[in-house]
Amino acid sequence: HLETLKQTAKIWPPAVNQVECHPLYPNNELREYCEKEGIVLQAYAALGGQDGTKKKWKELLDGKKLMECPPVLQIAKDIDVTPAQVLLRYALQRNCAVTPKTTSLERMQENANIFHFELTEQHMTTLNDLEVPGDAARLCWRTDPLRMLNFE
Repeated sequence: HLETLKQTAKIWPPAVNQVECHPLYPNNELREYCEKEGIVLQAYAALGGQDGTKKKWKELLDGKKLMECPPVLQIAKDIDVTPAQVLLRYALQRNCAVTPKTTSLERMQENANIFHFELTEQHMTTLNDLEVPGDAARLCWRTDPLRMLNFE
């Protein structure tokens, strides 16, 4: 859709492209395109999204949500941070902006406390290995008819 927009845009590039992005659905091609074009990719659902059904989580991670899956839990334990902090740091280290949603002051503070550590190359590889090909791990807006619009 960005290439189509680029053909008609009076101002290019857009400052930000906000898309679903997490280890299961990393949107690598789009992230690389945005980097090349100077567009900030803002990852929503960086913690795994809230639209996944029990059936979907069963298909993806044997019934566990992203913040509950063994690789994320192990990394969090290894570096003494929370699973949410691992996933937010993962997004940052991939040059994505993040906007975690919460109404809890405690979680807001926890989510903001991700600058005192870095994930190792092995941690990043472990999280990258969670990728599910195609759209199978898309967890947000899965049933929204607007996502099927053809902008060509």
